[in-house]
Amino acid sequence: MKKLRVGYRLPPPERSIFEVPHRLRVVNEDSFIPQTVSIGPIHHKKSERYEAMENQKFHYLQQFLNRTRPFTTLEDCAKDCVIMLKGYEEKARKRYADDIKLTSDEFVEMMMLDSCFIVELFLKRWKLSEVADSHYDPIFNCTSHSLQNMIREDLVLLENQLPFFVLDALFDFINNTSDSQKLWEISFYKLALKFFDCNEEDVPTLPNHLLDLKYKTTIPSQRTNDGVGGGESPLTIPTATQLREAGVKFKAAPPGTHLLDIKFQNKTLEIPTIKVEDQTEPLFRNMIAYEQCYGEMSYMVDYFFVLNDLISSPSDVALLERKGIIINWLGDEEEVSNMVNKMVKNTYFTGEDFQYKDLYKQLNDHYHTPWHRRQAKLKHDYFNSPWSLIAFLAAFAVLLCTFIQTLFSIIQTVN
Repeated sequence: MKKLRVGYRLPPPERSIFEVPHRLRVVNEDSFIPQTVSIGPIHHKKSERYEAMENQKFHYLQQFLNRTRPFTTLEDCAKDCVIMLKGYEEKARKRYADDIKLTSDEFVEMMMLDSCFIVELFLKRWKLSEVADSHYDPIFNCTSHSLQNMIREDLVLLENQLPFFVLDALFDFINNTSDSQKLWEISFYKLALKFFDCNEEDVPTLPNHLLDLKYKTTIPSQRTNDGVGGGESPLTIPTATQLREAGVKFKAAPPGTHLLDIKFQNKTLEIPTIKVEDQTEPLFRNMIAYEQCYGEMSYMVDYFFVLNDLISSPSDVALLERKGIIINWLGDEEEVSNMVNKMVKNTYFTGEDFQYKDLYKQLNDHYHTPWHRRQAKLKHDYFNSPWSLIAFLAAFAVLLCTFIQTLFSIIQTVN
């Protein structure tokens, strides 16, 4: 974990698609490289692994343009789409932090092929009945659910993005082919939410790209920085096991609670449930890389900073599993512990705007109160099971009887 460097410069506001910095990439490079499909210019034609999906893109391009057949020819529609996308070329190039080496024709062709692929993919996922009635589709074949998952994972990688406005504009262009009616009574934004199984909530502005869409639906729209203005805060908190030994109770937040809403009240630390599976690490690593490059927010870095402090060993993971806070689909507590502890490695962090200042102060105040640890130790040693309680009561009864017997003996001696 590092402090934000003096002189750190934010990118121009229009830049939102970045190549992942080396300091983040070296921790787990596979989390940032598309495995199945290349989208956008950064990984364009860089690997043979994408050839099969490149061929599928051409099939989807034809199928997507064919949707306008009642109103225009496929050739005319394709030409009109190219002209429309050509008009967005300069604006689209500015969304990439690094210069794109593709020529103008290559860049527009890439936008056309990749954006048609994404929009057609989303439409097929939305209207699965159409896929069932159409010719064989390898992505939506009943045995290819793993391929769908891999594509979904690739579409939220930071380096694998097209500007969202390009996708939105292409969808609207085709959707409004007819003067009398739209082809679909749904927006591309809603279509994207359905594809990623996101909650349908309003975001004030269109996202920058599909990763940003996933990011903004993970972050509460009314999120406030509770720590701002609170002065210096502790830079660490005890682990989950240590907090439990100081009498802190752990509780999973109610369903529907935003992931970042961690609260401590009435000696109870309430944490929203997080599901840990194969796709978890790549998704959150790319969100963190997006924050680190974009420079305007640090919600996910702060969140994993908290988890990193709470979890230092498999026993901490096991505790949070028992409380329903972690749903572990990896099966191995040590693997989850290692994933969390490496998630914020090599990130720049500044405590000035830390989202959980108040939470850290509350937990440290509780933990460093000696009575809380003594109380928890007493409960753990004598009341953690029915047999411990029975043994304690029996010992107390013996002690009480001994005291009474001694008291009677003293009284008799005095008399």
